[in-house]
Amino acid sequence: MSRSTSPSPSSSDDSLPTCPEFSRKPGAPYPFEVREYALLLVASGVRRRHIASRIGCSTEILRTWVRAAEEAGAMPVPPVPPVPPAAGPEPDAKPSMPQRRPRDPGAGLGDHEVEAVLDLKRKHPSMGPAQIRTQLKRFMGWRIATKAIARVLKTNGYELVHTAGRPKGEEEVHRFEAPHRNAVWQMDFVELRIGPERRALLLVEDDFSRFLVGHALLETPASEDVVTVVREAIRRHGKPEAVYTDRGGPFLAWNKASSLGVFLEAELIDHHVSPAYRPQGRGKIEALAGTVRRELWDVCHFDSVEVAERALEEFVHRYNHRRAHMGIDGLTPADRFFGRWEEVLSLVQAASRRRQGVVALGDGRGGDPFVTEEVLPDGPFEVLRLLIEEGRMVLAFLGHRVDLGEVRA
Repeated sequence: MSRSTSPSPSSSDDSLPTCPEFSRKPGAPYPFEVREYALLLVASGVRRRHIASRIGCSTEILRTWVRAAEEAGAMPVPPVPPVPPAAGPEPDAKPSMPQRRPRDPGAGLGDHEVEAVLDLKRKHPSMGPAQIRTQLKRFMGWRIATKAIARVLKTNGYELVHTAGRPKGEEEVHRFEAPHRNAVWQMDFVELRIGPERRALLLVEDDFSRFLVGHALLETPASEDVVTVVREAIRRHGKPEAVYTDRGGPFLAWNKASSLGVFLEAELIDHHVSPAYRPQGRGKIEALAGTVRRELWDVCHFDSVEVAERALEEFVHRYNHRRAHMGIDGLTPADRFFGRWEEVLSLVQAASRRRQGVVALGDGRGGDPFVTEEVLPDGPFEVLRLLIEEGRMVLAFLGHRVDLGEVRA
C-alpha cells in the first residue's frame, strides 16, 4: 500500500488549509476529503500544477473533478481571497509562457474576401463556415480559416448552427466508396411539394464521384419512369456495373417487360438492395436529397411544375460543376466523374499555398486558376495569357498553364 501525504505548505500559502492525511492504493479513487480540499484550492486561485504537486495527482484528474463539481453546482466557496501566484517559479517548474491577447481570426480579411463570404452565404443560406471555406478554396484558390469565416458571418447577423457529434454507443460506421466512376449508381425517390401538389423526385447518383447522372420530377414513383431515366443516363454517361437502391416497389418491380428488374437483367447490370430497416450504405444519396431540400426547395417558391423543373435543371448543373463537395476533397463531382481530379487538386493546392487575395484584385476572372465545364459568358472572354511569375515565363490557355522557362536579361 502506498501512502500519500501533503507536503508542508510554503510560507506564501499560510492562509490556506493543509491537505488532510490520507492513504490510497495505486489505482484507487482519492478520498472525498482530498477532492474537496483540491476544489477549495482551485476556487482560491492556486495554480493547478501546485495543487497536483501537493496531492500527488495529475492536472487531468483535477480538471475532471472541477468539471464534475461545476456541472453539479458543488464548487466550494473559498474562505480567503484568491491567492496571487508566487513571486518566483518552483525549482522544477517550467517557466510560464507570456499571456497574449487572443487574435481576432477575422481581422486579416480584406473587404473583397468578406464580400465573397457573404455572397456565398446569400446564395446558399444553408452552408456553414466549413462549406463556404471549401467553395472559396476550390473556385478562388483562397485558404481562409473556418474561424475567420464564422466571425464574418456572426458579425453580419448570421446565426451559426452547431450539429452534435455521433452519440456514444452507436454502431460503428464503415464507409464505402466505389473504386471508379460507373461502378455503382445509387438511386432514391424524394417526396416534394409544389404548391398543393405532391411530386416524386428521382435522383440517380454515381457513388464514386457524387455526380448526378440522372433525375426526373414525376407525378408518382413508377418503375417504367425509372427505366426511362436510367436509359437516358446510360446514353449520356455510359453503363454502370451495378445499381444500389432501397426496397421500394418501383425498384423491385418484375411484373412487366418494362419494369426495372427486367431492364437491369437484360443489360447485365447488377442490382444491390439494402436490407430492410437498415439505411446504412445509402448515406450519399440521402445526403444529396437533403442538399436538394436545403439549397433549392427550402429557399425557392415554385408556382408551377414547369418552373420547378427549370430550377431543378439549373441546380443539377450547378451541383455537378460549380459546387465543391466536402466528401471528395473539396472538388466538384464533375472533377471526379470526368477524371480530372488530380490536375485540379494540384492546381487548387498550389494556388491556396499563396495568399490569393491580392491576385484576385488584379485578375478579372476572380482568382479562379482553372476553367471548369461552365457556360461561357456573353461578350469577350480571355483565352490566352502570357505571364511572368517569380522570374519565369508562363503561358495560360483556358486554365491550363505551361512553364516556358526562366526569364533572362
